[in-house]
Amino acid sequence: MKIKITSLFLGCVLSCSALMGQESSLETPARKWITENSRNLGVQNLTKLKLNFVKKGNIGETLRFQQMIKDVPVFQSEIVVHFNKEGKITHTSTESLKKDVKEISTIPSFSSSEALKKAHTASKSKGEITYEENKLFVYVTDQNETKLVYRILTSSFDNPGSWETIIDAQNGSIISVKDIAFYYHDKNDNPKPRKKTPPKQIKAKKVLVSGSGYIFNPDPLSKMQVAYSGQYVDNSDINNASFDAARSLVTIPEVDFTGGVYKLKGSYVEIKDLEAPSTGLFTQATNQFLFNRNDQGFEAVNAYWHIDNSLRYINQTLNIACLPLTNAGILWYDPHGFDGDDNSYYSNGTLVFGEGGVDDAEDADVILHELGHGIHDWLTNGNISQVNGLSEGCGDYWAQSYSRSLNQWPSSAPAYHWMFSWDGHNQYWSGRTTNYAATYPGGLTASIHSNGQIWATALMKIYNKIGKEKTDRAFLEGLAMTSSTTNQQQAAIAVRQAAIDMLGTFGFNCNDITQMTQEFTAAGYVLPAYSCTLAVDDVSKKEIIAIYPNPASDVLNISMKITKEEKVEIYNMEGRKIMETTIGKGKNSINVSHLQIGDYILKIKGLEISTKFIKK
Repeated sequence: MKIKITSLFLGCVLSCSALMGQESSLETPARKWITENSRNLGVQNLTKLKLNFVKKGNIGETLRFQQMIKDVPVFQSEIVVHFNKEGKITHTSTESLKKDVKEISTIPSFSSSEALKKAHTASKSKGEITYEENKLFVYVTDQNETKLVYRILTSSFDNPGSWETIIDAQNGSIISVKDIAFYYHDKNDNPKPRKKTPPKQIKAKKVLVSGSGYIFNPDPLSKMQVAYSGQYVDNSDINNASFDAARSLVTIPEVDFTGGVYKLKGSYVEIKDLEAPSTGLFTQATNQFLFNRNDQGFEAVNAYWHIDNSLRYINQTLNIACLPLTNAGILWYDPHGFDGDDNSYYSNGTLVFGEGGVDDAEDADVILHELGHGIHDWLTNGNISQVNGLSEGCGDYWAQSYSRSLNQWPSSAPAYHWMFSWDGHNQYWSGRTTNYAATYPGGLTASIHSNGQIWATALMKIYNKIGKEKTDRAFLEGLAMTSSTTNQQQAAIAVRQAAIDMLGTFGFNCNDITQMTQEFTAAGYVLPAYSCTLAVDDVSKKEIIAIYPNPASDVLNISMKITKEEKVEIYNMEGRKIMETTIGKGKNSINVSHLQIGDYILKIKGLEISTKFIKK
């Protein structure tokens, strides 16, 4: 069964989640902060800021203000303001705001339906259309030109991926066409396609009931603590007694029971046939989904259980609202897609798993990594960031957080740190690790997947110090305060701030903040000063270090008791050191006139003190 979803929008259209949480008593103080800082933020008079998403949760409220020109949103441009439970602003994210946008006509010269036809041709749509979205945006090009555009997303059954086409809404020219799906490894990582013959489908006539099924938890090698060899090799999906023994029988909390037929569908996730090959939906007359790994139904059950289990943990155990922004809040997944090739992806509330090499949906690390992209997407109201490979690191962390919690590999084993222990680290591709040696920002490369390992490694080191649940909470709550251009350093600041905002609740204490600070710093991230012995407010920080004026244009003065000469370093928000000087011995000012406008962190090395300032 092929599903078509059509979503046509003009102007600023809000998701169901945004509409449900669009009002906040904190909108006025948030706008007051924006107004007071508008000059430094670069907010232009020709634009307006529209509150379009409010996330209320365990650590306070996060408000997202969309930049608008007239009634059309500026693409991926917003200001995020976060308040803690006491109503104090503890974090802001302004880096995505488009400061150079120009005023243009927001009336397109041709219809959205004409744009859609152009997009299908440009993106080479083939077969049944399974997803379609068309929105009007003000768009700033790489050449810094401001244009009115149609942004069209299309997915089709016989052309894998999620294709974004940007079309000039005035002259009809194609500005760009690209696949924006989030893949769990690079497409060039030795993909080995394999097509399979689909089994016969059982045709079916709403009640949710429980069921049971066989899964790999998280994968056969970790469960049995064996290497990829002997009886434990893929060998074109062959089954044997060793693989049967590596399965786990689990309870499935919800399956759909309609007209005497059971289907892998519940409150959080639903199976769909979104891409070739067409292998069916594995509906049956019993709620016992008992497959061997060589059955196509095995991957369907394995992916369903792990996705459902993870979303229940977030929404019910942690009580953090996190649901897809599409499909009425239900995640759709295809356990056999991507035309059978060896890769998988997340896009627009859907997960698609390939089959090349080891079937991707047999490895929980692959499943949860891709789900991690979705979590990142939903928590930010669609403002997912791949700067420095941030979302790749988020996906790796989310998968490893679960796998390590099963306590299967000893910490001395290399596989203790491995990502994709079953799908990778074999002849198909090399996999990844959460024990990555490189640090930020010097260790960054051209590969987002390699770079993500820096972020995931730092988070897993924190996990080992303060535990799974607290790290998961800080990770999720912090991620919700980020934007579409957040880099790893900015994410580290947000995650630690989320933990600070939870002090005294959920078991968070000062030692946890110290451990997080140490591990993030060791990974290369530069964080603002924080002392757990003082209240988190501006007055208390001035007792440690006072800098003025802030914002500064030419000279930054430092007021504190200094008994000897101290080295001072200034870092940009990417974590790169861009200036070094000294203070003390009668010198208490720094010339910052040559710095570009923006936010910076000043660090006094010998005293291990740092604080944030703004260059205007």
